[in-house]
Amino acid sequence: MGFKETVFNLAGKVSDTVDKGINMGKDSYNKMSEKNRINKEIKRLNTEINNIFVSVGRKLYNEDRENEKFKTVFGDVTSKEAEIAELKNQLSILEGAVPCPSCGAVVQKDDAVCAACGAKIAVEPQNAEVEIVEAKEIGACGQCGAKLDDDAKFCNQCGTKVAD
Repeated sequence: MGFKETVFNLAGKVSDTVDKGINMGKDSYNKMSEKNRINKEIKRLNTEINNIFVSVGRKLYNEDRENEKFKTVFGDVTSKEAEIAELKNQLSILEGAVPCPSCGAVVQKDDAVCAACGAKIAVEPQNAEVEIVEAKEIGACGQCGAKLDDDAKFCNQCGTKVAD
């Protein structure tokens, strides 16, 4: 066999080796892609299951807070909700609201009366603009027409007790 045939033979073997390597690489890539697709699907399904558990837990918590089996866990939720409410109050104060001197509920600086307890709020005199209320809206005070918070027990402007 001559030099030319030896080179061609060697080139053929190199080509076969390269083709095998490419095919092995394709197979590895395809296998890795399929594994990633399956793992992604498993993760999606686990997320859906966790969302169902969260939904069931919320429903149980809302419907049966006094259940003895879950009293410890539900107590933890209740205490964390109280912490969140306190942190929200702190945010409101940082944004300009003030605590009621009587009950500690957060009220806006321009409120004359605490919506939670009905106590008068000491207001520093300001150049206040008069708001003209043409018609009473739902969620408005029956006495003065001021807009009421959803959970208000007293009007924050005139102090009138809000009807239930």
